[in-house]
Amino acid sequence: MKIMKTDAGIGEGGSGLKGSGEISEETAEGIGTKEGGIVGARSLEGARSLGGPRVSKYALEAGERLGEVAGAKNFVGVVLGRKPATPVEFWVAVERDIPLQLDDAVFTETTIKDENTVRQVRFYGIVSQIEKSFEGLEFDSDMYHIKDIRFEERHVAHVKVTLIEPEYLIPPSPGAPVFLARGEEFAKAVGAERMTRKIPAGLSLTSDEIIYLDLGYIDGEKGAHINISGISGVATKTSYGLFLLHEIMREDAKKGPPKYSAIIFNVKGEDLLFLDKPNRVFYEKYWGDAEVWKKLSPDLYAEFIEKRRGFFSGGERGSSSFGLNFYAPPSKEKPDQPDVLQREKTETFVFGWNMYEFAKYGLLRYSIYETDSENIKGLMGIVSDLLHHLAERTKEKKKQEIDQTEPEIEYHINSILAGDREIKTFDELVSFLREFLLEDKRTLDIGRFLKDIEQIHISTKRAFINRLNNMRRSMSRFISERFSGDPNECGRKRIGRFSRIVDIKNGEIAVIHIAGCEADAQRIVVGSILSGIFSRAEREGAGRGKVLIFLDELSKYAPREGDSPIKSVLEDIAERGRSLGIILIGAQQSARSVSKKIILNSSIKVVGRMSPEEVNSSEYDFLSRETKLRLLVAKPGRMVIYQPEVYSPLPVRFPFPFWATRKEEVDESQKKHEIEDKIPMEDEWGSIS
Repeated sequence: MKIMKTDAGIGEGGSGLKGSGEISEETAEGIGTKEGGIVGARSLEGARSLGGPRVSKYALEAGERLGEVAGAKNFVGVVLGRKPATPVEFWVAVERDIPLQLDDAVFTETTIKDENTVRQVRFYGIVSQIEKSFEGLEFDSDMYHIKDIRFEERHVAHVKVTLIEPEYLIPPSPGAPVFLARGEEFAKAVGAERMTRKIPAGLSLTSDEIIYLDLGYIDGEKGAHINISGISGVATKTSYGLFLLHEIMREDAKKGPPKYSAIIFNVKGEDLLFLDKPNRVFYEKYWGDAEVWKKLSPDLYAEFIEKRRGFFSGGERGSSSFGLNFYAPPSKEKPDQPDVLQREKTETFVFGWNMYEFAKYGLLRYSIYETDSENIKGLMGIVSDLLHHLAERTKEKKKQEIDQTEPEIEYHINSILAGDREIKTFDELVSFLREFLLEDKRTLDIGRFLKDIEQIHISTKRAFINRLNNMRRSMSRFISERFSGDPNECGRKRIGRFSRIVDIKNGEIAVIHIAGCEADAQRIVVGSILSGIFSRAEREGAGRGKVLIFLDELSKYAPREGDSPIKSVLEDIAERGRSLGIILIGAQQSARSVSKKIILNSSIKVVGRMSPEEVNSSEYDFLSRETKLRLLVAKPGRMVIYQPEVYSPLPVRFPFPFWATRKEEVDESQKKHEIEDKIPMEDEWGSIS
């Protein structure tokens, strides 16, 4: 193998790297040079002095300007000439001893002539693959005789183009120098420079610079919704989703009065009931991540970490803090108290419905499962419509007794009337429906419903009643006269009437604890709140404010196969929520098990650690093979984000949460008034200030 030498260095006056100038003939040819071309990715000055027919004068001039802009310290190699370069990807012959890494941001420049005008076109991209091998070997067994064989090390990297500036859809020129993108150049490579509104998504794994999400693709301006996938047990999905939710609200609050509210469903244990508490483990074992938080969000660091506070609340509302309220179902033993084991009961609202609300909003239909027979689904729908009809008739009768207008009149209704029969509880509802459907006591004036009910087979009616009997244990505690009256009075009594949750105010966050509920009750709670939020948005539009919904275990409520009312609501939010101001931050272990409408309508996709079966499904075709392999062993706090207008998925690092994610992590080292100087002064709605 012929070895070529040159004394050319990089830059002028010793400003750049000085090398021996020694490269192999094969390597020189690989970068578009041979016998007098650019030698070994050395300086443009050296290339110009050597000349050569293979070097474009435009490539030399472009590289010269790059050298002036970036300096030799960020030089990593040249555009490879032995593999095709295209407007979407190119390869780099990496300079010796340069530790170019996967996920590094790089850029190069090419000069073109357009209508007699010389223009410089710059290409930004992300390194998606790196290879090293020996050239000159024919067989694998040559390695046993390597000392007797002439060879040369090959070091190349594949770059996925993320931006061409200005936008000429041409490939970069072979031989053009390539540089690491840092500072403003990094922002261009990862799309941040083009974002007019943005929130931090995490830190780059290679440069510790901030990678951002385009807020326009979250809040409905250009797109909406965030979907997060990852295996259970790593605890990153939930923490990361809550961080993004908070950053969306905080960015909005910087501009004036808050326009966002948020509903967070706690579906696992009591993990999210301690968001407002500082995390002892963070301060004892992960204090090094405090600097990561400081870089990622100085406001969060100053507002929460320095003051040893939990998340979301603790400071002046409207900056980084918001009104945070916790809701839990009534205790089975003590219905006036919330069903929580670890959080203080005095810090938690009890929520539920009265029978009038349950019937008026047709909430029974949300107990339908995707796997139910069409007969059961049909009967459930008929009964839900019947109960709505009875609720409306009850309200009309109440209007004749009380001289009040809506909605005040509904404060005085807590039951429904079925003829002369008053129904206040779920047990009474089941008894009424059993008699009505099975014992043929149809003395009600229900007109159109009779014909529909008579067409239902008796076996379906019996199966339906059995379903209701099984639901008694889970639903009886939710329906009570306690959830009646003026919502302001309910707030002072820490009773979370259904309408109070649905009518959440801007700047407030509600954590709905449903982890301890049976499956039927969970579906009805989630369905009722989501449908209530959706109906309100349809009536009032997005002008009133926007609502963020965080829901884990999406596959439980909107599975890929089958249909149900709760799945329909989630799909409606995915398809129409953008225009109505409802933003879904959904999470699940497997995207392939969630409704395609939800996945396809989520503009931002986030992927954490995955199983081999999952990561190879078509839902993750936007990831490269190398990225998929890395996700199999991804550490906690490592995520890959994909967003429109950034043509390469970007891995990010997310620090350990400073807020407690379970009771065992709560920092008890300080007295309550020292770590919770937010002791609530409740407004008329009972909101924590």
